[in-house]
Amino acid sequence: MSTVGELVADHSRQFSLRGRTFVSVYPVFSRRARGISVGVNLNLDRGCNFDCIYCQVDRTGPLSPRIPPLKELPALVGEELSLLFEAISSGEFFSSPPFDDLPESLRAVRDIAFSGDGEPTMSPVFMEAATLARDFLSRQFAHGESPLLRLITNGTGLFGRELRAKTEEVFLSSGSGEIWLKLDAASQPYFDRIERSRIPFPRMMEGLEEIVMSLPVTLQTMVLDFGAPDMPGSFASDRRFWEPLLKQVESWARQGAKIRGWHLYGVARTPALPEVRRVDPERLKVYAGEARERLPFPVEVF
Repeated sequence: MSTVGELVADHSRQFSLRGRTFVSVYPVFSRRARGISVGVNLNLDRGCNFDCIYCQVDRTGPLSPRIPPLKELPALVGEELSLLFEAISSGEFFSSPPFDDLPESLRAVRDIAFSGDGEPTMSPVFMEAATLARDFLSRQFAHGESPLLRLITNGTGLFGRELRAKTEEVFLSSGSGEIWLKLDAASQPYFDRIERSRIPFPRMMEGLEEIVMSLPVTLQTMVLDFGAPDMPGSFASDRRFWEPLLKQVESWARQGAKIRGWHLYGVARTPALPEVRRVDPERLKVYAGEARERLPFPVEVF
């Protein structure tokens, strides 16, 4: 029997159905989506332009021998989406672990989410696969309420205007999609420690500002501590982390940013780095309370 808490903590990309092991599509239970989220993984090589310390993806191991040629990946996404939704619709999906004990009230599919083992917008087939998923949902739910088409992104692929416009068309123009935009730090030291990206911090903040000013997004911030207090390189997401972050979001809001909401969340899944530590939920609640007093949009804690 899998509890809801165990399902939240297990976002494995490994999924099999009818003896077939899926490659690009995987179902998980998402606390933030409040139900089943169908993930799409376009980064089968585990490539990413960030190396976040809290990421669950272990990039050190060997790659799967089942990685298909890149040009075949969008069609594979479509095929696996069809098989999975057929099994969900028939009830077959809920007949075996780990989803067999999921309460009826939580069995709804809330979204198809582009996330996976790396930054989805950097995949050469991102737009092709996203368009295919959008069209799949339109057909599958032509006469009923459709799950959302959701993009979970660090934003870097959207720094270019052309891809940003295409992403807006596919994910947002129909009113049935969302973009969740990562913002884990608003100061150089925390950006360097948490994201470990080669993208210069000033360019990162400039690009994020361009996005929030042009696209309706939900911000998402992981709040964590790292290492024991006396360990070299350790840090806490204390006031030095929080105050620049809140000031940055407040500044964007004053400038007219199209921010729909802000998710503050702690570690749920087991990170690849064991030094990552969960924060006290009370700290998250304090931060959220301060943000709600100063911002014109909802702030949620997970």
